[in-house]
Amino acid sequence: MSSKKVEIIYFYSDMHEDEDELSSVSRKLSQKRRDINIHLINIDDPRNEELTELYEVNIVPLLVFLTPRGEIAARLSVPLSAEDVVQEIADRINMGKLPNPAVEERRRKILENLKSINRRNDLTEVIIEQIETDLMEALTESEIAEMVNSHVSAVNHAISDLKEIKKVLKRYQKPRNDFVV
Repeated sequence: MSSKKVEIIYFYSDMHEDEDELSSVSRKLSQKRRDINIHLINIDDPRNEELTELYEVNIVPLLVFLTPRGEIAARLSVPLSAEDVVQEIADRINMGKLPNPAVEERRRKILENLKSINRRNDLTEVIIEQIETDLMEALTESEIAEMVNSHVSAVNHAISDLKEIKKVLKRYQKPRNDFVV
């Protein structure tokens, strides 16, 4: 990887995108922006399994932006063809605005605290995975705050809905002596 360029790693799947089309988009972007290098990584290729794990790819498409020093500056689940987004993030990295240490610290703390939650059911797992994904894409403190507020609201609504479901089901529940709550 070049030491003076923003590195963009684009994770994709054969099932959703054509490699030839991606190569064309990549070439066009690289010609417009001499300060970036784009690497196309097909997650369906077993040779890329290690990279996929290293960058914790759990959704495609995924753009991972690295600073010239190799730090992860941004992760976004947008297609490579979203040229305006790619250019904006590259500009922010070149201006030294990404990565933001305060944002990285807040993200780290939230992710660490989420690890302590017991994931006893699929619903909890889905909610936490969505929070983690959204958190990884937040680039500013205000985006993190907005994401947190949105998920707190969604969890509150889910709790209310689950209480209603419980009431309905309790009416039809037969008592069981061997069932422990």
